[in-house]
Amino acid sequence: MLLSEQLVLHRIQRSFWALLAAVATTGLSPRNVQANGAFPAVSQLVADPADPTHLVLRSNFGLLISHDQGDQWDLVCEAGVGYQNVDPAIAVLDDGTTIAALPNGIAHSETECAFDLGAGVADYVADVARSPDGPGAAAAVAVSVDIDAGVSRVWRSLDAGRSWSQLGSALPDLNATTLDVAANDRNTLYVSGVAQSRTVTGVLARSSDGGQTWTRSEVPGASKLSAPYIAAIAARDSNTVYVRLSGTPGTLLVSHDGGAGWKAALDFTGPVDGFALSPDGRFALASGRVDGVWRASTSELAFERVSCTKLRCLSWTHAGLFACADEFQAGFLVGESTDSGASFQPRLHLSCVRGPLACAADSPVANACDASWPAQSEVLGSDCANAGFTPRDECSSAGGASGGAGAIAGASATAGAAGTNLGRRVAGGCSFSTRTKAPWLAPSALVTVFGWARRRWARIRKARPG
Repeated sequence: MLLSEQLVLHRIQRSFWALLAAVATTGLSPRNVQANGAFPAVSQLVADPADPTHLVLRSNFGLLISHDQGDQWDLVCEAGVGYQNVDPAIAVLDDGTTIAALPNGIAHSETECAFDLGAGVADYVADVARSPDGPGAAAAVAVSVDIDAGVSRVWRSLDAGRSWSQLGSALPDLNATTLDVAANDRNTLYVSGVAQSRTVTGVLARSSDGGQTWTRSEVPGASKLSAPYIAAIAARDSNTVYVRLSGTPGTLLVSHDGGAGWKAALDFTGPVDGFALSPDGRFALASGRVDGVWRASTSELAFERVSCTKLRCLSWTHAGLFACADEFQAGFLVGESTDSGASFQPRLHLSCVRGPLACAADSPVANACDASWPAQSEVLGSDCANAGFTPRDECSSAGGASGGAGAIAGASATAGAAGTNLGRRVAGGCSFSTRTKAPWLAPSALVTVFGWARRRWARIRKARPG
């Protein structure tokens, strides 16, 4: 072995054991490892509006698909969708089509075994969303960004993402981050982003005529390190929109007049990672990797903490309340709650991904994904029977945690006690421990870490000249 190789291997080993120590003492998430071959992580979960058994989960190694409401999950690798080393925004349309926002357009699933780029959009696409055009429709909207010019454009598809046409005029001086459509009015659209012509400011653009004209308003508190992201639009009131500011500390804002005025609904010590409204619109749920899970009635928005589970995303539809998380922090990749966010039961672990989606051998997804599965499986682990661990919720009393909140029926009765948290930063986060063993000692965790280190070393050996 060359001296240079020995030094590199020594550094990998040293970093490996340092990482284990950090996970054991701080609950460090593998998502924070930034490099080729990063640890597996998930960040968005969407449900099929017409089929509650159909769920799609975005990960940093592809899309995970379930057709039995989260019991089993199959992989469509990044190459099978048509991207690499990005985390594309995704949506599921009324006919079950999955679309994904890519750096060079919008991918759509002709079948789950074949993804193609839709016609009409070739720029970087920041976000995609389902459009509620009526039963049986497969309509969608998207927002693209000309990064050099700082111009954003909104697009609509009426054929499940196969073709796209621009809506109205472009949005100048706006680098868009997200867009969404009102559930009760497909002509009401919102786009959030950042303007940079002078100082960096947060922007919310609203259209009430299907994107033909736009009204812009400033989002307070936004900066280069804290961009505005649309969290939700109220189902029965298209003028009520929730926006979260990225970064740390995180803030949840709400406007009841389409963006003309804003109120701080919740401040976190860490980032606001997830937000969802209940299907009936009566309750709001917010989550973060530091501050846990917070719930409030939408009539009062007096949030109280109901759990210290560290979540990265929330999806609350008629299919159920699902969350995605870092396995090393929450004990699962996907969890489901039947008590309105007070607790989550694991529905997916890293080592329980079944494998590539079952496709014909000559299909695009099989051609792209089957050969790479052995290496990917080594990283994810294969010990599904012993996967997972049980983290313990330990909420700091300084943050106003209730500790005893239960299902949603009790939330309205106790929400008023947390009224002092409205618009104030949470004083103290959630500590982390396990009931029986440190998370890095879980079998699936060790398999994942060792697999990552082994693949990292293999790439270094392969890249060495000669």
